Amino acid sequence: MIPMSKDVENLIGPWAEGVENRGLLHEKFALPKVWSFDEGGKLDEAARWNVLRIVARGKDILSEDSKRLFRESTGKNVSPENANRKEKEASVATSMAKIGLKDSEISKTCVEKGRRLLKDLAESFDGSVVAFEATLGSRMMINLAGGVVENVGIALDRCFGLPVIPGSAVKGITRAQALWEIKEADEDEKIRLLRLAMILFGFGKNDLKPNGGFGWAAGENHSQNIARELKAEDFKGCACFLPAYPTTLPKLVVDMVNPHYSKYYSGKSTKAEDNDNPKPNYFPAVETGSSFAFAALVNRMPELPLANKAEILDQLKKWLERAVTHKGVGAKTAAGYGWFELGRREKPIDPNSLENGANTEMPPAPASPLDQLVSRFKNLNTKDNFPAALPQMVALVSEADLRSAFDRLVPESERRKLRKNNPYWQSFTSGKAGPDGQKILTRLGIKLI
Repeated sequence: MIPMSKDVENLIGPWAEGVENRGLLHEKFALPKVWSFDEGGKLDEAARWNVLRIVARGKDILSEDSKRLFRESTGKNVSPENANRKEKEASVATSMAKIGLKDSEISKTCVEKGRRLLKDLAESFDGSVVAFEATLGSRMMINLAGGVVENVGIALDRCFGLPVIPGSAVKGITRAQALWEIKEADEDEKIRLLRLAMILFGFGKNDLKPNGGFGWAAGENHSQNIARELKAEDFKGCACFLPAYPTTLPKLVVDMVNPHYSKYYSGKSTKAEDNDNPKPNYFPAVETGSSFAFAALVNRMPELPLANKAEILDQLKKWLERAVTHKGVGAKTAAGYGWFELGRREKPIDPNSLENGANTEMPPAPASPLDQLVSRFKNLNTKDNFPAALPQMVALVSEADLRSAFDRLVPESERRKLRKNNPYWQSFTSGKAGPDGQKILTRLGIKLI
């Protein structure tokens, strides 16, 4: 059973059937992988079933699992021991399929809260806030490693049970975007951006060193000079990053990775051979098409003649917008997860899709492979995430299509700096996608200096 005290079991049921909040269900009432019937044992489906309880169509899949296990328990060649185990596992799946998650009015309240947040911020902090909506162009995994079950976590609002992007995550990707732009900027622009970033994000002594964030992006001398301007060795950032709440009803789905070479990755084999038994790992994800409200505000200003609030707000907005559209949010962004498009998708997800898994209405895919490629990867313009596009680029048969994709996806600023030691072009020549990148450069007749 799910571990809980007797009084809690009497209140919500032995399988937490009475719990309707996804966050509470996923974080507090997870089924352990090692558990006990009478003789004890290991339930291989525990992690998957924990995820299925909170996602769209999870109830239906759990019911199908139950029926399958019951059928297998009555097979002609099944041993009595296995028959008994499968029958008990089937009863567990049946019980877990009874989870409620029925009150869509609570979900609607959360969405209304997200939309109202933008309006209230504009009224309460006029002239000090940056706020906008953005829509997922791919699935998103957020707080994957933060759950009670290993690598199947997700950030859910504790009151409403819907996905939320923590403010710390919003700040982290915005700061990363700022550091890369500082790193790649010309000297005068580098100092200007560095000053704004240090004011917005704050810093400590280690941030100014060569292996620290600002020291790495602009050099220790520049960082120390601006710290002296601010008359501080440690400085509290002037920007407050709020959690991003959904503004359309989001849909949670189950996703998976399937490691084919488990013995190789675990060090039990020196070669990655195609004779392993793949073991899928399941985790929850936010489906494409879900919209979120992003907001950050400047809550104070240092006395500094070289920066003003209007300039700081303008740069904060640019970094935040480019962070969600260029860097992505959450885990596996290099594999295409977590990418946003600015603005709210006009047609929200059907509230019933939270329970029955109805498909979100999406715009039709572009007709040609070239247009599909450009549409999907148009925002991938840093060395960290661009390798995700290389396998599809090299698959373009036509040289004209490859040239068009290259010109439309690779920033012009990078095409003017064809140097081997440029981190951007190193992503074309090294790493997992390196062979594809080298083929692309060869086919286009491009040589790195």
